Amino acid sequence: MRIFLIVIAGLAVASSVAYGAYGQSSNALLDLLGSTKEFQARVEQRVIIRFPNQPVLAAPGRTEKRKEPIYSEEKIGKCLLMDRLVASRPGPKNSLELVTRERQLIRAYLGDGCLAREFYAGAYVERSKDGKLCVDRDLVHARTGAKCEIDKFRLLVPE
Repeated sequence: MRIFLIVIAGLAVASSVAYGAYGQSSNALLDLLGSTKEFQARVEQRVIIRFPNQPVLAAPGRTEKRKEPIYSEEKIGKCLLMDRLVASRPGPKNSLELVTRERQLIRAYLGDGCLAREFYAGAYVERSKDGKLCVDRDLVHARTGAKCEIDKFRLLVPE
């Protein structure tokens, strides 16, 4: 305890001496650094693209359940243009279904440990320099806090 009090007293004396030496100057820090007046500013920008959730809605006035269409999957490549994507919804198991401006349905299979149900409130991605969402490169973020890589894309074509 005694050592602690001695250290505190020493700091108090040192700070009062420093204030006495530089207290009169309005630019005490500049005096210590050699009165340099060059400053550097760094500006960073992030663009976030959000895909709102698009639930499947029943037609008004219809109470019977609609039969879900059956889809077959086709390969479409490893990257998608982010500007084409307008909505998302959770798919079966570990997949996320993305809707394009052309009303195409694309299934994005999520990486290990990611569940589609975490994307119930929508998804968002940070825009890349090339404007594409790519497999094994970009992370898809859920609004719940989950972050997932995409393993593959498949175009869903109704049978």
